[in-house]
Amino acid sequence: MVNHRPADVAVCTLRTHTLPARLTGHPRVAVAAPLATANLGIEELVRGALARPAVRHLVVCGHDSRVFHPGQSLLALAAHGTAPDGTIIGAHGHRAHLPNLRPPVVAAFRRRIAVHDLRGQDDPAAVLAAVDALPRHTDGADGAGDVNGDDGVAGVLGEELAASMPRLVPLAAVGRVRPIASAGGGCFVISLDRPAGRIVLRHYGDDLASGHELRSRSATALTLAAVAHGLTDDPAHAGYLGGELAKAETALRLGLAYVQDRPLDSRSADPVPSLHWAGPATAEPPKGVAL
Repeated sequence: MVNHRPADVAVCTLRTHTLPARLTGHPRVAVAAPLATANLGIEELVRGALARPAVRHLVVCGHDSRVFHPGQSLLALAAHGTAPDGTIIGAHGHRAHLPNLRPPVVAAFRRRIAVHDLRGQDDPAAVLAAVDALPRHTDGADGAGDVNGDDGVAGVLGEELAASMPRLVPLAAVGRVRPIASAGGGCFVISLDRPAGRIVLRHYGDDLASGHELRSRSATALTLAAVAHGLTDDPAHAGYLGGELAKAETALRLGLAYVQDRPLDSRSADPVPSLHWAGPATAEPPKGVAL
């Protein structure tokens, strides 16, 4: 028998990122997604849940962060709401503050959606069994019947949701990395030591005869270390370095070929790490790029 009723359950899997893909095929699951923060993440969850008028249940499962506590904060929101300044009452999460959600939106979330605490449960079968056991609402098509009323996304609530978005000013994605001659501080060469499973970041002085070497599996660690050791103090240079190291980490993890300043592709990785500049075999790195 085909179930034509709308899916009425949303599932928040907290920091268990492998769980959503194993839940979304269920006929009652409208959406399943992780949650990382007790502020912007919860705001996005509330807006997404209310944008689906049929959703009347939210199951909170998976493992909560011991640092940010978004799951506990979400349950506190459902139980207690927010203070006038947007702080979630009773929340233990880091910066558990919802500055963008207007009070009618918070009230609609608490009124419409029942939140169920399954924190710590990461077994898909157990989560779906809990979903199957939830009662269905009888108002219209599981909540869709009030879509044009005050509690629906096309009515007053729709206006409140539209006004509950962060106020972001669009900026053009433009910028310049200073040429090597003006950036100073020598240059960087990035390569992979595949047998050791490490990204190799070498910093050479202006004479190219001496320098420093850093090794790590983590692009973030290498970028922070380069700044901490004073190897670069130019923000654009550091941004370039972080982007290149992220590419190198991706190539290392996925077995892709990595060549500095070249886009990643699906070619198999060369087992012998390259220690040369990207591009043609010249004595200088690419023009206008602060390596």
